[in-house]
Amino acid sequence: MTSIHNHSHISALLALAAAVSAPVLAVEEHLQLEPHAEHRRTAKPPSEQWQLVDEKQFFLQDPPNSFTGLYRSQGIATDGQQWFFSWQYGLEIADENFTSVLRNSSFQLPMNLVPGIPPALLQQGLNHIGDIDYYDGIIYASLDTTAGYTNGHVALYNASDLSFTGIAYELTGAPSNPKKDIASWVAVDAKRHVGYGKEWQSGNTINVYNLQDWSFDHTLTLDMALENIQGAKVHGNWLYMSSNNATQSVYRANLKNGHVEELFRLPTPDGDREVEGIAVREGEDDELDLYVEMIVDPDKSGQNLSNPHLNVTLYHYKRIETKGQGKRRR
Repeated sequence: MTSIHNHSHISALLALAAAVSAPVLAVEEHLQLEPHAEHRRTAKPPSEQWQLVDEKQFFLQDPPNSFTGLYRSQGIATDGQQWFFSWQYGLEIADENFTSVLRNSSFQLPMNLVPGIPPALLQQGLNHIGDIDYYDGIIYASLDTTAGYTNGHVALYNASDLSFTGIAYELTGAPSNPKKDIASWVAVDAKRHVGYGKEWQSGNTINVYNLQDWSFDHTLTLDMALENIQGAKVHGNWLYMSSNNATQSVYRANLKNGHVEELFRLPTPDGDREVEGIAVREGEDDELDLYVEMIVDPDKSGQNLSNPHLNVTLYHYKRIETKGQGKRRR
């Protein structure tokens, strides 16, 4: 939940050796946000309209020591029936009403952590799960090391019980930037049988991977640079993305021609804020819904885990029909 480098993670001060020899790790109690990066460009006007229809808060201390928000502080995905969440060290399944069903990790004060990342991956320094995606019974979890963010991977988990499949692939980005901070998120495009990723810093390309083994294939060039992208999901010919830039914007990029649109900007609750993952969900009659996570620290407590007001807010947006649009084809 902290941005010690450029994006969220619990702490860069973990003793990773302890993760190999024992299931419990020591964690910093105080978390800290980074200032927002400068928003350099303005995207094209959107060709579709969105409306905020609901928001939910998941607190860390309501009820006390529940840490519900912590377990939902990095990413979100859905299979259409239930929800999957990620935090720095693990995964969670929640039902239709966001009630927790299963977790593969745990955290309790004072600073005790049981990670859901396998010891073999922790040994490689892979101690940060970002935004995730779901496809065909598998959760695809982006993985990296907080020590420099230069060891991007994607790990595959069984969506039924959150067990690690034993499969993880190293991610290598474009030749111009093969390693640096390219695994804040991964997104699956089942139709094209590829996966996507992007560097954290400002850039106008999307990395395209072969879904079979996540080997790098090519880049998709965008018509504008984007930065601080925290999560992404595919729907149709578009890649929907949440950003933690200065305007905390949600974008979409056309996967055929690279055209980028800014769909909307998230609310600005009081205090420190940090945008995280995004989910796309289809409804009946061509409805489409976006869900975007935001860490909210209203007291500017440095994301102190004992702060009763610290929460993850989930914003729910619905695509609305505008005059003359009619029904869309998927």
